[in-house]
Amino acid sequence: MSGFSPEMLQGLAQTALVVAAGWFFAASGWVGPEARQPLMRLVIWLFFPALIFDRVHANPLLSEGSRAALYLGAGYVMIAGGIAVGALVRRLIGLPADVRGRSFAYAAGINNFGYLGIPVAAALFDRDVVGVLLVHNVGVEAAIWTVGVAYLTGQSGWRVARNLVHPMTMALAVALAVNLLGWSDLTLVRVAGRVTHDVGACAIPVGLLLTGIYLHETLRGFDPLADRRVSAGFLLVRLALMPVLVLLAAGLLVQDPSLRKVMLVQAAMPAGMFTFLIVGHCKGDVGVALRGTLVTSAACLVTMPLWIEAGRRWLGFAG
Repeated sequence: MSGFSPEMLQGLAQTALVVAAGWFFAASGWVGPEARQPLMRLVIWLFFPALIFDRVHANPLLSEGSRAALYLGAGYVMIAGGIAVGALVRRLIGLPADVRGRSFAYAAGINNFGYLGIPVAAALFDRDVVGVLLVHNVGVEAAIWTVGVAYLTGQSGWRVARNLVHPMTMALAVALAVNLLGWSDLTLVRVAGRVTHDVGACAIPVGLLLTGIYLHETLRGFDPLADRRVSAGFLLVRLALMPVLVLLAAGLLVQDPSLRKVMLVQAAMPAGMFTFLIVGHCKGDVGVALRGTLVTSAACLVTMPLWIEAGRRWLGFAG
């Protein structure tokens, strides 16, 4: 496994091509804006829950409740820590703690944990590690919708806690229960596993197509050279500070080899692909979040292999 492996570069190219296909379909008028919400519902309510169940319910790496808690907790802490780092850099670059500043810290603290992280992890490691990544990512989702939304909007209490109840967390709960109770070999569960395997295979490609469709709609009038202070802040948080912090934590605090592999991939990720949609939903500054996604995604073509190679050597993974 190397940061410059053909498999990883191929995973990056495949991801970019599917996003570009979504962009092309939208630009050509083959898919209109009215298709976005139905596709989003399919991704959130069907495809990703199926993918989570498929990768978790019979995963031997998740046969202990303590391990699952470790993976969930690591995802939660990574995002909470990322937003905290984003808030510090917000002050460094002179952004006030208004809607724009909070949107920056929120978007800078969230990496591309799924749409890019999953194909890269699949290219570098076996499917069981991808299962660990999916559990880790539910912890990420929990942080995004609780501490993250609380920071972004100023909400607190039950209004934040109820965001934890959504299809992906429910699918994870069922899959973990099946795994921990040893029910994976039951006939009904095996049939469900085959069905969710086929349905879950749609999650990443459809999600990437949807990303391209959304980007076509959102990028009209976008100036990539404007607001260089915000762009520099995103690059500092996502492609410099967070890789160092995540890799240090993986090397010094984590003993679980599968989680260390997940953290290696997560450390190298750019800003989240869909973060600007959440920011818009919460009435934040969509332009700031979108800038972070675009700037860091372009730069990660250079930085991602470098960080994965550096992390591989630091964590002692074989080349």
